[in-house]
Amino acid sequence: MRLKNVLQQPLLGLAAALCMAFSGLAQSAANPALVEHARIRWLPGDLPLAGYFDLTNTGRQPLTFMGASSGAFGGVMMHRTIHKGGETEMMAVHDLTVRPGQTLHFSPDGYHLMLMARNRTLATGDEVPIHLIFSGGRSMDVMFAVGGANMQ
Repeated sequence: MRLKNVLQQPLLGLAAALCMAFSGLAQSAANPALVEHARIRWLPGDLPLAGYFDLTNTGRQPLTFMGASSGAFGGVMMHRTIHKGGETEMMAVHDLTVRPGQTLHFSPDGYHLMLMARNRTLATGDEVPIHLIFSGGRSMDVMFAVGGANMQ
């Protein structure tokens, strides 16, 4: 009986380690995206806010970012700021494809999320969950930190 218990413990440990390893592989295969520096530029009143982040494709295939949603806002749209002939305009973007190993930087002078119609009061220091949507039914929830109006 003692010998049986001694043999079972290492086997259970090995089984647990394998389960953890394979669940990590399945998770990364299901969504090969890394999001860093997720932040929201706070503005007063009912002005739309902007969401910025770095999106890296950690997979081996192109990754298509389709958009986002959040319960904290009535609408979330993906835009790109374009500078032409001394004028600046924003254009809606429907999707973005990220090559393997590539990082897309969402920033004030480029791609960004337009966060419209706040459903609650937000202040600097708050964190807001935003649901990022990718092709193939993949998605991920990311916490965005609310920063001051002067942040990039």
